[in-house]
Amino acid sequence: MISPGTCHDRRLAARAAGIGGIAVLVALLVIVATDEGGRWAQRLGMVAALAPVAGALGALGAIRLAATRGELRALAAIGVDPARAVRGAMGGGVAVGLVGPALALSPLADLGGLFPRAAARIWVADGDGLREAALGLRVGARGALALAAPGRAAAEVLTGAAAPLVVAVLAAAALVCPAWIAAVERRSAGRRAVVAVLAVLTAITAFQAVGAGRAPAGALLAAHLILLLDAAAARYAAR
Repeated sequence: MISPGTCHDRRLAARAAGIGGIAVLVALLVIVATDEGGRWAQRLGMVAALAPVAGALGALGAIRLAATRGELRALAAIGVDPARAVRGAMGGGVAVGLVGPALALSPLADLGGLFPRAAARIWVADGDGLREAALGLRVGARGALALAAPGRAAAEVLTGAAAPLVVAVLAAAALVCPAWIAAVERRSAGRRAVVAVLAVLTAITAFQAVGAGRAPAGALLAAHLILLLDAAAARYAAR
């Protein structure tokens, strides 16, 4: 058996952190190149959401590299449990994934972009005129246009209310994604890809549904549940 904190664990963790860090940088570059001049706060908010995925990719890369080098086969030959043999990779992936909730907690990131919703312009009666709170516009009875301080956008209000839950969801994802990779690493690449795509689509749908007010905030944990159930099934099948 191998004891906790061995050189093998540290080596796998370093590989996973390195690969995951590169994935985070690539994600940031893609976001900057495709968001048509968005604010940096919004870009960092998107990076925060993608950090757990980058951590999972780091763990997967480290595990595949260890398998290619024969390290996992050697450990299996001396009786090391497969899940124990890849624990270092999982730890490195978790470290990268925790960049997400750390960014979400900081004032640098704007999480409003995670809750896309159509902008609605609602004019309400205000004395003898009409007022649009989000834009800060007021039209008098004779058509006179006046400017006022704009109210908070709906997405901003939603983000402020959901921010603690978003941090918790990202922290849970930072743990669940690498753990899922470690549990299913011996499965076929096709099956892993199907489950991963299903989880990503579920997460995107959940954020949009919550942003539109069509689903409770707890729906943000649906993707985690998919990965946890698949990881549990993989562990059961491996016994």
